[in-house]
Amino acid sequence: MTLLAGTEAIETERLVLRRIEPSDLGFFTEIHTDPDVARYIGHGQPRPHSETAKWLNDILASYEAASLGQLAVIRKSDGALIGRCGLSDAAIERAQADAAMRKAWFFSAHVPTGTAIELVPELGFTFGKAAWGQGFASEAAGRIYRYVREQRAFAAIMSVIHPENRASLGVARKFGVIYIDQLELAGRVFDRYHWPLG
Repeated sequence: MTLLAGTEAIETERLVLRRIEPSDLGFFTEIHTDPDVARYIGHGQPRPHSETAKWLNDILASYEAASLGQLAVIRKSDGALIGRCGLSDAAIERAQADAAMRKAWFFSAHVPTGTAIELVPELGFTFGKAAWGQGFASEAAGRIYRYVREQRAFAAIMSVIHPENRASLGVARKFGVIYIDQLELAGRVFDRYHWPLG
């Protein structure tokens, strides 16, 4: 669950990152229906309530099945939920002989049966527009990155970023990410970056 068992939350100077709860559905439905927020995540279209509800259920299931998942980001100054950041359960199709672009999936449970995959956790973040431009994404991602390096033993972690999403790439570059390749995710092409763990 990104967080180890027994750890309820981690903090930064301005933020608390805790597990997502069913009661957070309203906030995530609101930001997922915003076209400006949705354009760089998944299929790129605003998500209806039912799709966000399924996403939230998948997050809760991934906490149990993979000990991974996005965390709710709470602003300390007013207790407001402003976004999500965490290490997600992700899978990548193993390289093929024909060098075709590999596919990727969030939630390994969604991988088609019989597909050979490698599991690589994905460090990602999404914030409501009211929280943009204030350094919250960098603060949250930096905390997750530090926590993972100190508390979790992963061979690799990645970020999957839409090529036009300059803001998210700017955040990731602050931590020395390295471009690897491109992947097909939800029918669109995303750039894949590895986070240095050494």
